[in-house]
Amino acid sequence: MTRRRYAWYLVPLLIIAFLAGAELSARLDDLVRYGVPLFTAPYVGYDLVVRDSATIRGRPYGRYERIQLNGAGFRGPPISPVPPAGCVRVIVLGASESIVGGEDAGTEYPARMQEELARHGCFEVQNAAVSGLDLCRLTALWTNWAAKWSAQVVVVYPTPYFYVSPEPPEYPTEPLRPVGKPPWWTPRLTQRWHDHSFAPEVVAKWQIRRDIERKLAAHPRRWEYQAVPPDRLALYERHLDSLVVAIQATGAEPVLVTHATRFPNPPTEEDELLMLAWEHNSRATAQVLLAFEHAANATMAAVGQRRDAMVVDAAGRMDGRRDWFTDVAHFTVEGRMVLGGLVADSVRSLVGRRVATGFRGSRSNR
Repeated sequence: MTRRRYAWYLVPLLIIAFLAGAELSARLDDLVRYGVPLFTAPYVGYDLVVRDSATIRGRPYGRYERIQLNGAGFRGPPISPVPPAGCVRVIVLGASESIVGGEDAGTEYPARMQEELARHGCFEVQNAAVSGLDLCRLTALWTNWAAKWSAQVVVVYPTPYFYVSPEPPEYPTEPLRPVGKPPWWTPRLTQRWHDHSFAPEVVAKWQIRRDIERKLAAHPRRWEYQAVPPDRLALYERHLDSLVVAIQATGAEPVLVTHATRFPNPPTEEDELLMLAWEHNSRATAQVLLAFEHAANATMAAVGQRRDAMVVDAAGRMDGRRDWFTDVAHFTVEGRMVLGGLVADSVRSLVGRRVATGFRGSRSNR
């Protein structure tokens, strides 16, 4: 009986000691690799992001792991209000596809653009992308903040997926609630656990299908889109058009980039797990999501033609190349190099044409 009593006390203590040791190891790892103090709680949603009134933007001089933002809250070289004389400033607007964290921080496709463009003259690429921003939020970011930094070229890489979410994107009308920094004792093990999936593929598929069934059961019949929804596609077009107009109103040249995914057309059995994960939080079947991607890219081409804006067909170049994607739409190192080179060539071509005719009257040329 005494031994059993000791075991009841010893097992919880061993578990607590194990978790405490693991947490300490995680904090020491962050200290050595990223310089994060032991008694702080790194949080990307606070360390890199500011919710300024109705605008979500990068935090000036924000730092998280290997990511270091400049004075404007952009990923890029040190920035001044206007670019150096004779230098073309390029600002990139986008969501999570345009940024990278962890050990790959600094290898985003805008960083590859900077490397490529630097071989052909003075270019300064500033990456203003923030994870989760739809076209409405990108417009607010441009109008309320990014436009102040006198870009001559603005690259826009939007995410069509936001337009088949349960709720459609809307322009912000109320001040955003600020996000506070978590207390220092917030466990870092939790984030490491969430960053990894340990379930076998067959179990993962079963879990996602179960969650999709529960989602559909919570909504009326025909709630899920079985075909491309015309109203959502029209909304995407209006929001994209408005952003293009807002960029051109400042004298900058918009460069629109079609959205690429890893899926061939049609997808194969190899794509089933990712297709299910893609469908998981949307209002459409996976097949409709893919069809919406193609329709949105065609809509972008139409907006570009109507507004005299350059369109870069990244989807036509990259769709179906699984080795260029880590998941549905985020890029491997090779994929980032391909996209960065593709957009850089287009920007250089645009700038070359505008040298003779002049930009649309950007602030740096006024």
